[in-house]
Amino acid sequence: MTLDIRPFSDPLGAEIIGLDLSQPIDDATFGAVHQAHLDHLVIVFRDQNLSPQQQCDFAERFGPLIEFPATHLAVPGHPCVTMISTKREKGAFIGLPDAGVMWHSDQSFTEKPSLGSMLFALEVPDEGGDTGFANLYAAHDALPADLRRAIKDRTAVFFTGRLRKDRPDSGQYKDEQRYRPPVSHPVIRTHPETGRKSIFANQQHTIAINGLPEDEGREILDRLVAHCTQDEFVYHHRWRTGDLTFWDNRCTVHKADLSRMDDATYIRHMHRTMIHGDVPV
Repeated sequence: MTLDIRPFSDPLGAEIIGLDLSQPIDDATFGAVHQAHLDHLVIVFRDQNLSPQQQCDFAERFGPLIEFPATHLAVPGHPCVTMISTKREKGAFIGLPDAGVMWHSDQSFTEKPSLGSMLFALEVPDEGGDTGFANLYAAHDALPADLRRAIKDRTAVFFTGRLRKDRPDSGQYKDEQRYRPPVSHPVIRTHPETGRKSIFANQQHTIAINGLPEDEGREILDRLVAHCTQDEFVYHHRWRTGDLTFWDNRCTVHKADLSRMDDATYIRHMHRTMIHGDVPV
């Protein structure tokens, strides 16, 4: 089968047309999809109609799936399919409504961060709810010389919570440390499949640089985030119902536009699967 792969004009991303992921795909087709994912970092499959099990079956071709700890937010009977949703029942959100409010890569706070994530759009609003993706290969290659020197051979601390800059020693930090202690990863990592180098730090989960004073490390991290998320490195995905978007967490960061989340008429309902990855090196 010959795939119709259409690269976007942006710094990353491509759409794949004419592939029905509800049906099994042969090894040759899977190999082409796999290569497109490595080449384009974000790939979008249009006009899909997937059950949670079919989404899992496709995602598992890339590796074992991650079971999200908050299992009450999962699709019943599918612990690896998390509902990313602003839908409410009896006044309460049925899923995770605010995933991705800051630039981040999924599960970067774990020993083996996610290889990639798939998000399937079941309902999307007429406007708003876009997701931005930043190309961290390109950001690495364009690093200013002084910033490159500052992070050379450095590791950073990653943590599951969202720290407030004005309260870095907040109660939330102490509470969440008990359940998942911080981990350290290289600030520049080598992709295990392509061999390319990218920046590996993000706004939501990277909280310090090892071996540097807190203020100095925070300044460097802020500069890194600002550098990586410049328009020249970013693709903004405008969701359509039936989109399955698959991105590489090893060389991208992403952020959702959730500015209308408090509007009860705003519905953004999606299913997410995440794939286990490797220890960054």
